[in-house]
Amino acid sequence: MIRSVSLAAVLAAAFVLPALAQDATIKAPPATAVQTIAPLKLTADQAAAWVDKNVYSSDEKQIGEIAAFARGTDNTVTEMHVDIGGFLGMGETRVRLMPAQFKFVGDRAVLSVTAEQAKSLPKVQ
Repeated sequence: MIRSVSLAAVLAAAFVLPALAQDATIKAPPATAVQTIAPLKLTADQAAAWVDKNVYSSDEKQIGEIAAFARGTDNTVTEMHVDIGGFLGMGETRVRLMPAQFKFVGDRAVLSVTAEQAKSLPKVQ
């Protein structure tokens, strides 16, 4: 009988001790890398070269052309002005975009908004 009790104690310890030895700390998920975006800088000549280039929405529709850039004294782009809508230059609306709202891809500017959302962008006065 003592042998049965000893065997039961050994088997119980074999199952309980590993559970007690487990690390009870909760590990945080790995931190995601924060991507910092360098300010967009264009010289006067570079900005002029982009004027009249096509502008596409995030849903890949051509919605207009680049009209102008607002730049700081250090050539940092603060705004891009885009003429959207209209037909043959008639009825276009000039809207303002911040640098975080667009990127240059090849020979075009691509917005981070859809064509429908672009209609409600702030107008340039």
